[in-house]
Amino acid sequence: MSSRDQIGLSPSGSEVSRLNAWFDHRCIASGIERDLCTDLKLCINEVMANLISYGFKDTPEPWTIVEIDLAPGCASATITDNGAYFDMRAWQVPKDRDLMMGEPGGFGIALVRERASEIAYSRNGEWNQLRIACRGA
Repeated sequence: MSSRDQIGLSPSGSEVSRLNAWFDHRCIASGIERDLCTDLKLCINEVMANLISYGFKDTPEPWTIVEIDLAPGCASATITDNGAYFDMRAWQVPKDRDLMMGEPGGFGIALVRERASEIAYSRNGEWNQLRIACRGA
């Protein structure tokens, strides 16, 4: 069974809790593979954490829309926001980065890249649009 839906959010911790409850409910209702839901949820949460921490510093009225498409073998999300331009595909991990000793930041991006089967990004005017897909083996 396939399921599509979307949710509008403001960038805050309480909204991430609401997002997770909504997402979990949609995954259960769709009946798709649990590992796909787990991977996509992890990716969405990392993106939301980055948006809340860095993406909206100079944005007077921040907003985010998360659209999901859950189908057997593929779970995807499109995250649209009005924050700062940032294409995670172009971000490079510093060569001397050490998880235990290094400065914080960047590890969530690496995690998204590891878990996602596909990452696409575009900037349309003042909006960012990031699409993440997780596919089954």
